[in-house]
Amino acid sequence: MICTTIQSLLEEMNISRFQKHQDFHILKFKDHLDDIPMETDTRQCDFFQIVITKEHNVEVVVDNVTFSALDHSITFMAPLQMLSTKVRSIEHLGVGYMLVFNSSFLRLGLSNFSLFQKFPFFNINHSPVYFLKKNEGLFFNLMENIYNLFQDYSEENIEIIRSYLVILLYEARKSFLGGSIKNSVTTRYNEIAFSYENLIKTSPNKRVSLEYYANKLNISTIYLAECAKKATGKTAKQILTEYIILEASSLLLQSRKTIDEIAYSVGYSSASNFALFFKKHTGLTPSNYRKTHI
Repeated sequence: MICTTIQSLLEEMNISRFQKHQDFHILKFKDHLDDIPMETDTRQCDFFQIVITKEHNVEVVVDNVTFSALDHSITFMAPLQMLSTKVRSIEHLGVGYMLVFNSSFLRLGLSNFSLFQKFPFFNINHSPVYFLKKNEGLFFNLMENIYNLFQDYSEENIEIIRSYLVILLYEARKSFLGGSIKNSVTTRYNEIAFSYENLIKTSPNKRVSLEYYANKLNISTIYLAECAKKATGKTAKQILTEYIILEASSLLLQSRKTIDEIAYSVGYSSASNFALFFKKHTGLTPSNYRKTHI
């Protein structure tokens, strides 16, 4: 199932009557024990999700990675990652919040791709689960503040919520870069693939050889390809292509750049070659994509 809007997700969770804003929602799991299904089928959502839990007897599967919400963890889900859940028990339920938002809600002028670049804990192909080692109280307190403001819904409180959410993202970035929150990836090939994906996001010219990325990671091209396939089921080239398409589509929708300028931005010297590449992977030419989605 694909939830293209926050409303469609809340309908699937049987809590659409609590919706107050089309681009943002936050819930406390304890408030909806009689509403939310105990088991959900795999779903994809076309917006960002942040979930923070401790002492929840729930089995969570994200992109084929299974973990228990009994652990103190924070989950940063990018658009269209796959999620399913199964509640094992609601006795002695701990603390848990789920926050969802569209990138436009932040009013930072950032596209989805720009958010991936700025906040490296958002990844398309890797487990979005991070274990809290330090400062867990900070994240739970931020969620609680956001939640309480949302219950007392007003235009002023929405502005404060927006500010708190930006603070949460930057605190998470600081903790991620400082090692205070650690991704659940454990194997060597997962670590390599995870690093490869983050390297793609920060590279100014993505359309370079796989050898370039392998050299940056101090490994061979063959080993990079092997790690990417084992960790994601995709080739290293497919992962690279996903990010080129993501960057190009973001620029088409959220910038005034010409097609020629966008082609150059993603590594093409020829707009016609870029158009062929883009149509092959989206079914639309860049100009038609822009017309269709704006």
